[in-house]
Amino acid sequence: MNEKEPAWRAQCRMLAQERAEKEVRAALNLRPEEPIPFNYRWEHVQRVVQVALWLAERTDADREVVEAAAWLHDIRKGEPNHDTIGAVEAGTFLQQSDFPPEKIARVVDAIERHAGLTRPPGAPPLEPLETAVLWDADKLTKLGVSMIAQQLSTRQFDGMSLAERRQEMQKFLRTVLAKTVESMNTAPARHLAQVRYRAMASFLDEWESEEKL
Repeated sequence: MNEKEPAWRAQCRMLAQERAEKEVRAALNLRPEEPIPFNYRWEHVQRVVQVALWLAERTDADREVVEAAAWLHDIRKGEPNHDTIGAVEAGTFLQQSDFPPEKIARVVDAIERHAGLTRPPGAPPLEPLETAVLWDADKLTKLGVSMIAQQLSTRQFDGMSLAERRQEMQKFLRTVLAKTVESMNTAPARHLAQVRYRAMASFLDEWESEEKL
């Protein structure tokens, strides 16, 4: 018999979805009755949960801590110091749920330290392990061909030609994401980051070659 899903999981998922919708509606100035054209934040959060659980299986990180942190890590995105204030709210939220109280502090720590796309060269892996896993999972969603599709759907590319969009993506890949790959904390994340980086580079190179016909 399957174990009953804990209430905290559904509650975390619901809060994450509500905040993602609130963020995109504010960003696009949408009225409540207007449909959302694309909810990048909600897509991102769901992917972070998926990758975080995948990493937890391969690193022996605590699955409950990792999952709760992944659902809640961006609940205050779009606000100053979203990592810090999001961590505080996440802790309070979990205290009112059936989440194991002895694990809440590790969720808070992971959320508080998840921000940023890179870490200093040679920096030791983050500790505890769950904090490292959330950081890696969050950044892995910024790597891969699907990330290119997501980025191109955002408004930062409005007004750009296809060639300009490709050039911006290649620049971002070389100047930022190359450092992201080197910043991974865990071995499984580092390997997957390298695979996804090469896939992005190959895709963008093929795109560029089509422009030269």
